[in-house]
Amino acid sequence: MPINMTAQKAKSIAESLSEFMAARKFSQRHIAEQLGVSTTLLSQYLAGKYKGDLEDITNRAVNFINSLTRREGHVRGNDYIETSVAKKIGTLIIQTEAFSDEEGKIGLIIGDGGHGKSKCLRQYAQANRNTIYVELDDAMTSTLMFAAVAEKLHIDSSGSLASVTRRLIDNLQNRHIILMLDEASGLSVRQLNQLRQIIVVKSRCPLILAGNNHLLHTVMQPTTRAGYESLDQFTSRLMCILDLDSRASDKDGGLYTVEDVRKLYEYGGFRLTNDAVAALRKICKTPRSGRLRTCSHIIAALHVAPEAIAHADQGKPIDAMFILRVIAQLDLPCKVRLPMTTAEITEQVDQAEAIAKAG
Repeated sequence: MPINMTAQKAKSIAESLSEFMAARKFSQRHIAEQLGVSTTLLSQYLAGKYKGDLEDITNRAVNFINSLTRREGHVRGNDYIETSVAKKIGTLIIQTEAFSDEEGKIGLIIGDGGHGKSKCLRQYAQANRNTIYVELDDAMTSTLMFAAVAEKLHIDSSGSLASVTRRLIDNLQNRHIILMLDEASGLSVRQLNQLRQIIVVKSRCPLILAGNNHLLHTVMQPTTRAGYESLDQFTSRLMCILDLDSRASDKDGGLYTVEDVRKLYEYGGFRLTNDAVAALRKICKTPRSGRLRTCSHIIAALHVAPEAIAHADQGKPIDAMFILRVIAQLDLPCKVRLPMTTAEITEQVDQAEAIAKAG
């Protein structure tokens, strides 16, 4: 951070900012927005003609350059990997669509945050143009929810709930569209019934809902309760339920295979030992740990850790001890929920290798 700002220091940093912009083909308007200043002020600063608070604008410029440089220097793997979870989600969508004939069917994807549900759904929608992906939030009323769907379909989203849903029905009933609603955990019984009526029955569209276990709990409420009777109609149209939490704890190895973990995290010169892979898979299987998302945070930290970088440069693999050390150093939430030791990981590796040799 520059201190005791002088005109000469400000000029030098302004020149650095100009070079930084030119190398990345950034416009002055874009940089002004990033710095939180007007384009006129930025233009004057770059030309050495700004007479205002030089220290403030220069500090902003330095922070921006440093921040973006750090992000650019962070090595990333492929943005999307077709893991076993992605394949399971794809299968659920295909099955739900296949049985949507005279009216749509419903598929549920249930799982903790961090399983990778959203990324898989977005990728599926990107690859399949007849699929609409909408991310909900708990603040959405029914009108806002259906308006968000209408906007994705480039339909007029203004007006009352009745007018928006009527336009949706008119547009969708003669089209081959799959609707995927993510972050659907907060949907009420009334909203679930509205989705059944509008999307599934009247529009005849397959409906995919993704959320955590609260969504499943809502859907499976006893219909003998007052106000819950419509769930009978909803569940009668349920084609598939993919419970990622349940599958993550399966004794057959969980959601992510050894091959999945290696494809996801062996990039940028990094290699993982068998016990490191076992450590990451254990995180993926641990409830409320952040799961796959936490693994990604750990690997991201390794990519900027000098000790880990030196290992990679020397061709040495990352082992479980590195993983445990990063969890402790970053004080990640999974540290409390994951009483994992190197000995436990080694035991898991030995068991897996014995099973592989036996069969």
